Parts: sequence; structure tokens; C-alpha cells
Amino acid sequence: MTHRDAPHLLRILEERLLHGSLDPEEPGPAALLADDFYEIGSSGRLYDKAETLNRLNDEARRDGVIRDFQVRFVAPEVALVVYLLMGTEEDEPAAPTWHSSIWQYHHGRWQIRFHQGTPAAGPAVELASFLP
Repeated sequence: MTHRDAPHLLRILEERLLHGSLDPEEPGPAALLADDFYEIGSSGRLYDKAETLNRLNDEARRDGVIRDFQVRFVAPEVALVVYLLMGTEEDEPAAPTWHSSIWQYHHGRWQIRFHQGTPAAGPAVELASFLP
């Protein structure tokens, strides 16, 4: 895996966790989440891997469009991913939320170790890159 290829693949993996996949050949959430995965939800609540998998299985997958997707390597095989998720529900659009994840390339595959969702403050119309 090269750093050049990783941003594209990480976006695909983030979208798979967000929207799900109908292809049984693709790794599911249980394979994508590291054993020590944890999440800080937009509510401020902490979730471990088991709770996150239950939530992903029990809830309808979230609709939304990823915007301003950025990747920064913090170590040779560790990537920080940051993006804005814009809601697309027609009746009542969901407020935009910032998402950040830490992914690690381990044993030949990417796994997410940490995720956080945070409500965006104000309208997110024109955003510039903020990861060097």
C-alpha cells in the first residue's frame, strides 16, 4: 500500500461504514473496526467496538454526502481522516457534522481505531483545507 493510493481507499472504507455495502465479498464493519476501536459520538457518549457494531446493525445506515475529505499521515502506517458530512434527507436535512478517524494499516489491511463525530458550527459553505 502506498500513501498515494491510501486516500482513495480510506474514503471508500469510510463510505462503506457510513452507507453499508451490499457486496458480501467486501469486508464488513466487524473486519474494518480494530479490536480496540472506540468512538466519541456527536452526543458526547463513548462507544466501544461491540456497541458500535450493534448500532451499525440496528440502525438504518446514515444518508449523507462526504465533503472536504482530507487525509494526513501521522506515522508511516497511520492516517488521520477528516471530512464534513452533509445531510441529504429531503424533508428535514440533517445538520452538517465533522468526522475524524484514525486508521492504521495493520497485517495488510486498513482498520479504523478511533472515530469522532462533532456537529459543525454554523453553515459550512466554503471550507479550505486545514490539514497540511
